[in-house]
Amino acid sequence: MHTSEAEMADSGAGTDSSSRVAAAVRDCLAPLRVSEVFEPAVEHVLRGTGPEVMAALRERPTGADMVAKPDVTWSAARLTAVADLHPGWSPKDAEAARLTVYRTARADVLARFGQVLHAATDRTPASGEPSWLLVLADDVIRAYGAAGADAEAVQRRWDPPMLTEVARIGDAPGRTPVHATLSALLYADSRHWAYRRHRLLESDAGIAFLARYADELAEVATGLADHGRRSVLRLCARRPEAHAALAAELAADTDAGVRTEALDTLSRLDGPRQVALLRQHLRTASPDRLSDPLAHLADLDGGAAAIEEALADGGDGPEDPERDQLLRRAVFRVRVLRAAEAVVPVPLVAAPQDADLAEELRALGADGSGGDRSWHGVEGRLSLMPDVRALRDAYRAAGMSDADRRTAALLVTRTNHARRKIGAFLTPEDAGRWWPLFAERLDLADEYLDGGDGKRHPDESAVDTRTMILTILERFPAAPEALVPRLTSFALGANRHRLAARRVLGDHPGARAAAKAALSDADEKIRSSAAEWLAGLGEPGAVAPEPGWEFGAGVLSPAVRALPASTLWWLDRFREQALDKGVPADDVDRWLGLARPKLRTARDGSGPVVGRLGGPLMLPPDVPTPATVWASDDADVSDEYQLIATLDLAAIPPGATDLPLPPDGHVLLFANVELDDVVLPGGAVYVPAGTPVEEREVSLDYEPYEYDSPEDLDEELRRIGDLRLTPGVGLPSCPVGDEALALHPHADTLQEVWSEQSDEGGEWQIGGYAADFDGYGDPAAASAYSEEGGQRPGPEDWVLLAQWVGVPMGILYWTIPRQDLEARRFDRVVVQMYSNP
Repeated sequence: MHTSEAEMADSGAGTDSSSRVAAAVRDCLAPLRVSEVFEPAVEHVLRGTGPEVMAALRERPTGADMVAKPDVTWSAARLTAVADLHPGWSPKDAEAARLTVYRTARADVLARFGQVLHAATDRTPASGEPSWLLVLADDVIRAYGAAGADAEAVQRRWDPPMLTEVARIGDAPGRTPVHATLSALLYADSRHWAYRRHRLLESDAGIAFLARYADELAEVATGLADHGRRSVLRLCARRPEAHAALAAELAADTDAGVRTEALDTLSRLDGPRQVALLRQHLRTASPDRLSDPLAHLADLDGGAAAIEEALADGGDGPEDPERDQLLRRAVFRVRVLRAAEAVVPVPLVAAPQDADLAEELRALGADGSGGDRSWHGVEGRLSLMPDVRALRDAYRAAGMSDADRRTAALLVTRTNHARRKIGAFLTPEDAGRWWPLFAERLDLADEYLDGGDGKRHPDESAVDTRTMILTILERFPAAPEALVPRLTSFALGANRHRLAARRVLGDHPGARAAAKAALSDADEKIRSSAAEWLAGLGEPGAVAPEPGWEFGAGVLSPAVRALPASTLWWLDRFREQALDKGVPADDVDRWLGLARPKLRTARDGSGPVVGRLGGPLMLPPDVPTPATVWASDDADVSDEYQLIATLDLAAIPPGATDLPLPPDGHVLLFANVELDDVVLPGGAVYVPAGTPVEEREVSLDYEPYEYDSPEDLDEELRRIGDLRLTPGVGLPSCPVGDEALALHPHADTLQEVWSEQSDEGGEWQIGGYAADFDGYGDPAAASAYSEEGGQRPGPEDWVLLAQWVGVPMGILYWTIPRQDLEARRFDRVVVQMYSNP
């Protein structure tokens, strides 16, 4: 059994350290006893003899995997096989032995031990992987994660200089030992997570090491993946002056997240130094990478002057109109939009009423070192701030030169409880706490009017920043004069932003005059937009174009064209993003032709009442309770269905869905929400208007999914009560077949884009397309095969009657043949639940 260093110290044992290391190495490599490489491997680690053993280890002899992965739970048979050959051995002793090696072994022994670990791994190193030093660093940090004095001693011993010494003696791959060390500590892939190795760099010794070798760090960092470069910059922020050149270089990086981290690091330097470092990009960075450093530069004293000098200089290369436009807009924002006369009057900063939050802001402002710039959890505190300028002021007090921009950026960088960016869907109340900040900084508002989605990673939710800032501008007491020309151009456009821009402008006389002038514009769409706007303002003689005009003639079906502009908003956003994905315009328009109207639950639950959820069950006296009935010897046996919802068809306007619904009466939707099968016991009953009904008692005998009893489910439905739905629009989301792919070759991309058009509503839906569930397919088409035998309509005849996202990881669908709806026949409704509990 291995004796730890701490135990030996406590017992006063005087065993020589070299013999302790030798014994520890033998314990670490004991699993190799079941093969023929144990003794050669031990001798190689301790004395450097027999290097040919490395080739044998790369053949993965028995026991090599147990050496390479000591924290895996191995079978009892394998553990016994090792213990029989190495008496007293156990995985716990092997782990203790590693701590002894890492605590006391010489650097040359450690280097060879790392090389043995690397050779024993079960895969070929990836291209660019820093080889054995990476494996050794990972194992050292894994080992000292254990509790105890030995682990603490190992942690104290191992720092970047120590690893560099091991790299030097072991001739680790790299231009220099420092280069090899930095490569090993910063490398990351799907098999090697770097965050644990970063602990060696996050210590004071690690930060000093990075500052000392800043040039070599820059050489390594620029070759890392995006997430690696971001991590390096967060470390550099501890000593920004030492890494100013690297941060300046990465301020114009290809990745937006890297640019953000680089600018954050630079913001810790004084203003003139930042200007000197960033001005190099004004004539060299590609326009798609220039916006972030340009905006940062414009916030600094002397930044606008540097931009003007770059415009005047022109550079040695060919003219670049896109770059020059960006530079001129930046100067305009500083010289015009930030001028005192452009600022909209705002009230005094409203302090938060929450005492804990007020204290947090005070503590943040009192930290003269720059404060906690990330403030993890701030997104959960914003709703307690009546005015986000309170946070901005705390940032300023903490010495942050970019306090306004940093505060505004929370809209596109932080997420809410639903994991959506804060700025993705702002309510009027939300916008109310943001407008004073942007009223003081119209230049920031103008930046967000440029558009873009604020994405920092493909997996993060998008933010339509133009929609976001227009929502905030709507809370201004009056349209800011400096932005009126730009807002007017949006208001006269054909895309979804025209409506919000008009609301911001209100009845501004200059905007109305521009709209009148646009009636004579050469562009037909501008003329149509102007007519629509003026008609909305009540201008005499103004005639609005037909609804849906902005999509062009013949693109949308008449039923979809008649939908409210706020609903067509989603189709416009979809079209814009599909075009950005490279889908040809003709293909996008053909897909838009498939759009169907529907009714759906709004995000905030608002809308007209079109029914109620849960009981009581009201049926005509002569209509039996819906149930599955079996004949038995004594009497018929039935399993009655549970009422889920009652739809009031008279409350559903004609054309609100793509379904030929009766104009009045009620449709009752039933389902026993159980997991036994995809097709559920259930159905629908139509009760014509004026039919006498009575309350019906039901006897439910099933175990509902995620509810204790049918009664509990009914209680939850009744608690919600009214079913409120608003107009919606849908496009196909379920996988399409070969025939559809032939007509729509970009269907996969188009469906991916449509799947991102969500406002978190839609728990209930009437009509339209069924929502895709994990690629299970279209439940409407599948309804044709829900029963064996019999004459049933074909897959193309079935439509979605209703949909309910009412259970965790599941969706219920009620489907019906279209011809049955036209005949007011509801006896063949199929109920299905796609789920993945």
